[in-house]
Amino acid sequence: MNIQSLASSSKGNAYLISDGNTTILIECGISFKELKKRTNYVVPSNIDACLLTHQHLDHSKSLKDLLNAGVDCYALKETFEAKGVSDHHRAKSIEFNGFYAIGTFAIVVLEMKHDVPCCGFYIHSMITDEYLLFATDTYLIKAKPTLVNYIMIEANYDIDLVEDGVQRKRLVQSHMSIETTLRYLRSIDLKFVKKIYLMHLSARHSNEEEFKRKVQAATGKPVEICAE
Repeated sequence: MNIQSLASSSKGNAYLISDGNTTILIECGISFKELKKRTNYVVPSNIDACLLTHQHLDHSKSLKDLLNAGVDCYALKETFEAKGVSDHHRAKSIEFNGFYAIGTFAIVVLEMKHDVPCCGFYIHSMITDEYLLFATDTYLIKAKPTLVNYIMIEANYDIDLVEDGVQRKRLVQSHMSIETTLRYLRSIDLKFVKKIYLMHLSARHSNEEEFKRKVQAATGKPVEICAE
């Protein structure tokens, strides 16, 4: 699979995934203009679909633009309702544990634990026979796939860098800390993993080089910090 991080922070999130036959956008949390620019105009005409994890603006900013540009968008019904686009013919509602086929990708929707309804994705390419796990904006991942080649996972903050107060409480109840990310990675079979992508790092409460070092040391796998 070819994996491209277009944006990955609280300012906006977007990722382009392709197996050479099918191309999907996961998240659309930057402006439509920026999506087109950062993908060299692959978006919107040359993608097969967009997948969204949840309704927050840094993940869904250009949803209406994509729908109106003729792109099929897949998200939980609560996401479409929150964005006011439930009745759009391109809005495809998905459910936890549901199975969906988009071109040569077979996708299972995973339940995530955030402060609004949120999902992740387990994606299989029938072209490359590779598996991708995508999980962000969650404090808990229940799914433990036995076969995965690429992991895109949130590592939002280091609890030692977060001040006491309301923000600290919200982070703990809605996002993955680096320690939670490490515990999860140690709990699954990493035998076939080719690369781990760390997503959605907080500008204030994370340390890129330290996070990368810790994950590489714990897993023995190549690690990439997704671009802001």
